[in-house]
Amino acid sequence: MTRMSVQQPALLTPAIVLGLLLPIMMAVALLVVWTLSESSFLPPAGDTIALSHQQKASIQLDDGQCPVSIEGEGKIVDETLQSLFWACIEDIRKAPDNKIGKTSLPHEWRSDERLPATMSSMRVLYSIDFPVPYWPEAGLGLWSIVIPGVGQNAAVFLNGKLLGWGGSFEQPVARNHTRPMLFPISDGLIQQGDNRFDIYVAADSPEEGFLTETYLAPSDLVTPAYQAYYFFRFSAPQIVTLSTLIVSGFMCMLWFYRRKDVEYGLFALMGFSWSLFSLNQFVVDVPLATHNWNWLMQVSSTLLCAFGILFIHRFLKQKYVYVERGLLIAVAILAVVLWLVPIAWFYPLVKFFWAPLVLTGAFYILVNALLKLIETPGIELIVLSTAVAIIFLLVCHDQMVIWGVWPVYEGHLLHFGAPFLLLAFTWILLRRFVESLNSAEQYNVDLRILNQGLESRVEEKSKRIAQSYEMIRQLGQEQVVQQERSRIMRDMHDGIGVYLTSMLRQLEHDPVDRKHLKDSAHNALNDLRLMIDSLGSASTDLSAMLGMFRTRITRLVEACHIELAWDVDELPPVDDFGPERALNLLRILQEAVTNALKHSQATHIRLSASVETIEGNQSHIIISVKDNGEGFTTSNSQGNGLSNMQHRSHKIKANFTVNSGQGGTCVTVTLPFVLQAS
Repeated sequence: MTRMSVQQPALLTPAIVLGLLLPIMMAVALLVVWTLSESSFLPPAGDTIALSHQQKASIQLDDGQCPVSIEGEGKIVDETLQSLFWACIEDIRKAPDNKIGKTSLPHEWRSDERLPATMSSMRVLYSIDFPVPYWPEAGLGLWSIVIPGVGQNAAVFLNGKLLGWGGSFEQPVARNHTRPMLFPISDGLIQQGDNRFDIYVAADSPEEGFLTETYLAPSDLVTPAYQAYYFFRFSAPQIVTLSTLIVSGFMCMLWFYRRKDVEYGLFALMGFSWSLFSLNQFVVDVPLATHNWNWLMQVSSTLLCAFGILFIHRFLKQKYVYVERGLLIAVAILAVVLWLVPIAWFYPLVKFFWAPLVLTGAFYILVNALLKLIETPGIELIVLSTAVAIIFLLVCHDQMVIWGVWPVYEGHLLHFGAPFLLLAFTWILLRRFVESLNSAEQYNVDLRILNQGLESRVEEKSKRIAQSYEMIRQLGQEQVVQQERSRIMRDMHDGIGVYLTSMLRQLEHDPVDRKHLKDSAHNALNDLRLMIDSLGSASTDLSAMLGMFRTRITRLVEACHIELAWDVDELPPVDDFGPERALNLLRILQEAVTNALKHSQATHIRLSASVETIEGNQSHIIISVKDNGEGFTTSNSQGNGLSNMQHRSHKIKANFTVNSGQGGTCVTVTLPFVLQAS
């Protein structure tokens, strides 16, 4: 009986894992944003006093009592600035029509209906009475007043004495909306009985004006809390901006060397836009007019959103060419419109159109990332989606501040989203880099194994090829030996064999012609000698071979009382000139000398050999045997001597000519060859 195997369902499917991770991601994002939004100045417990808890602050408008040219530079000495400030503050206090009423702190201007509705610069004086029942003459040590937040600049007086200010009051006013202020109070300024703090606040627009709760505490207690809050509100944005610029520069260089990875370039543009937008968090003295600076900040936030959309498209391998072009064109048009609108329309346009537009873009990026995560779950998308969720919630927080849902003194938090995106994308790059290294290492291992296999196979093939070459060489040698053996047998048959056969025939018949028998024996012996000479090492060296031939014929020529002249030059080697061609050449010369000795009646025989260059590297070796005997004509010639010499010349690929006349006979062999370059 066959047992059926039942496959158990997986306990953790991708859908289940994703369903567990999504709530965790959103919880992490909410926790981060809630922690950032709840970060505020924490006054130390003990002697810290909140000024407005005892007495509400009186509000009075500056209707022109203070000049708009009050500077915060070192050009004006303290006494002059204090006199100037205090004089205009006294004028504000005395003016009958600028009293607004009482308020508790914190106080934001845009939500106070008692303040006039205007979009121009506004200045407000806060006066807080601070009674001290008892204050020893020796004092209680150094105390300080702390203003955690002010929009945008403030000057603080205690009992008519200037404690400090935040910078220039000229337009554009020094922007201290993210920079906490701490002013030490000199001994003797706080007196027993009634004291009054006057805080003069100036802002470029009522939308940006506010004053937080103000604290009075001993300096040694309040300074650590102030420094911690100062770092969070003012120093941390500088660090974030600098880090964003560095990472964006690195991404820009990475894109420069990898142009096909467009997401790197878009991430760099997004980082640059983010850095520009973050300048508003710590630049105190802006280099532009107020309207121009605010316009630049809104455009930079929109560019951040647009580049974020393009980046998420490239990162997720999505192509929306026409949508992206339309988006960039729309951003450019809206930026021009925002620049051209009147100042009175600027803040309403930002609040009710520009801010929702940026929020919609951030929402689109988040939804796109989450949909891709649902489609193809992965650790990279989880990390990126978490970072995008944090940024989206920070955008929501900032939009709530712009819309007035949350107070303006909470400040903007979008700049704190950059580290999360930088860390996420940097982690993704590092992960991909490590994966590339691992893949490269694995590839090297596989390649090494493959190389080892190939080396063994090549070695085996090389051995087989060497064996094949050795076999071919042996077969070639056997073939050469066989060919040479066949040639020798053929030459012996055609040469010595003919002469020996002739001698046998003569011996078989009576009477024996001793002279003819003797000639046949001599001819067989000479042919045997020629064969021996052609088999020696001199067969490839024409000069040496001709020298041996001279040794063979000298005694024969001298025995006939004939003078032998020798005129042989140094001859070059001839390719493929082996024993067979050497034997045929020697037989031609032997036949020519023998004919001259027997038939020419000559007294002088001259053998010459020289090289003649025709053109280029084409040359001839000319070997001739000439006598001064009686010539002959072709019709008078008997025997097969000339035809044999002609046949042998053809076999050695040489030209053969015979010139005979009254002056003697000249037999010439012309051997062509290619002259080798030296």
